Amino acid sequence: MGDHAVHTRSLALLCLAGLVSLALGCASLPAGPPEPTPAEAAEASRNIGVDHVVNGRVALGIRDLRHAMTIYPDDALTNMWLGQAYLLKGRLDDSLVHAERAVELDPMSHEARLNLCVIHLHLGRYGEAVAHADLLVDDPTFASPWRALTNRGWAQLKQRQMTLARRSLEEALEYRPRYWPALLNLGILEQIEGDRLASLRYLEAVRELDPGSGAVAEANYRMAEAYVSLGHRERALHHLEEAIVASPHGRWGRQSREYLAVLR
Repeated sequence: MGDHAVHTRSLALLCLAGLVSLALGCASLPAGPPEPTPAEAAEASRNIGVDHVVNGRVALGIRDLRHAMTIYPDDALTNMWLGQAYLLKGRLDDSLVHAERAVELDPMSHEARLNLCVIHLHLGRYGEAVAHADLLVDDPTFASPWRALTNRGWAQLKQRQMTLARRSLEEALEYRPRYWPALLNLGILEQIEGDRLASLRYLEAVRELDPGSGAVAEANYRMAEAYVSLGHRERALHHLEEAIVASPHGRWGRQSREYLAVLR
């Protein structure tokens, strides 16, 4: 090979080396996104867990919420939602631990306190439920007092404080006349008090609002009880059948099926 050819090849290699150097040095690839902070990672896992719980995938929700807890255990929202998820699973002791922790971490959180109130109701700790409901009812910044009033009314009813329960539930309806849990609880209260016609009016109002299969089934079941007491057997059978259709595999559907077998 001649000197000129060798020189030309050497220049070409030098140029190529220079281009590679430029590519590696001056035209480097853009940096990736920064690593999330522990708080951001916990929030992302919490949000996934909340989405699972809200959409009925409670076991998956608990998994992601517990993962969020391992990253950031002192987050009030994560504790609140984990308490709610455990409540849906019937794990009341675990539910209470996280609900109490949520209120401890954020005493001003209305939702955390309302959640704790509900858990006390499920545990049969009615005095504690009333105390938390009172704090919410008396707080002028709480945007939905009818919810706390309804919880308080139910706790008072379970303690057989009927006058107080009626007052709480009727006050709830003053704020929200079509709030079905208050209507349902008043229907139950009237049934206990022996005014079956008044009970039927409240329960029929619940049915008309159609708040969901479980509530509709319960209203129908309780209406059937009232009609049996009034001697209207055929009407009772009709409402039991409606309860079974509304919630065939739920608690009130199962109880309606058993009651129907007795009446027939």
